[in-house]
Amino acid sequence: MNRMRALVMHEARLQFRYGIYYAYAFVIMFYITVIFTLGDSIPGWLAGLIIFSDPAAVGFFFLGALMLLEKSEGVRAALAVTPLSASGYFWAKCITLTSMACLAVIAVSLGLHESVNYWWLIPVVALTSVQYLALGVPIVRLFSTVTSYMMGAAFLLIPVVLPAIFALKDPMPLWAMFFPAAAQLKLIFVATGYGSASAGQIALMFAICALSAVLCVVWALRNLRTELGQK
Repeated sequence: MNRMRALVMHEARLQFRYGIYYAYAFVIMFYITVIFTLGDSIPGWLAGLIIFSDPAAVGFFFLGALMLLEKSEGVRAALAVTPLSASGYFWAKCITLTSMACLAVIAVSLGLHESVNYWWLIPVVALTSVQYLALGVPIVRLFSTVTSYMMGAAFLLIPVVLPAIFALKDPMPLWAMFFPAAAQLKLIFVATGYGSASAGQIALMFAICALSAVLCVVWALRNLRTELGQK
């Protein structure tokens, strides 16, 4: 526990040094400005989409940028000869960036005029964040610079998030709930008062979100262990 706390604190300082928090603050201020400017005229689906994009796309791209900056400074190579495990490296990043995503979503949701169910919203945001952060780990290995990642990774992310369009249909077909992106966005819609779902459907979608996050984490850790030369 003490080692993980130290890793998280070190990761937070590293992200601050790289300017990740400044960039994140700019994105969140943009979202908040859009919501407060549109006021009552903002469609419910747009508010939900903004919230969905924060832990999904934003976290995905920030993680890639952070890992490539570390790579350019030789940090990743140095980790291979330290006792730091792939799991510790990943979860330190995951805890900091997911915590930031949850705080950002709370800040953005305060501008919504509909009542927000945070008991549903925060867990689905956390699961969404973990999934896309984990997904970014194996994908970032395909790129060598931050610029190439920002441009190329977007095309790889599209087929993952595209099924989210099914969540725009109310009621959403049962088969669509098995697409993680659709389940994530639908749960965000329900939590922010846009659309509805039965208790059974909500349970199913949470299960899909959790399973998807777990599988992506397993894939991410496997890739990190290979890169760091760990079994």
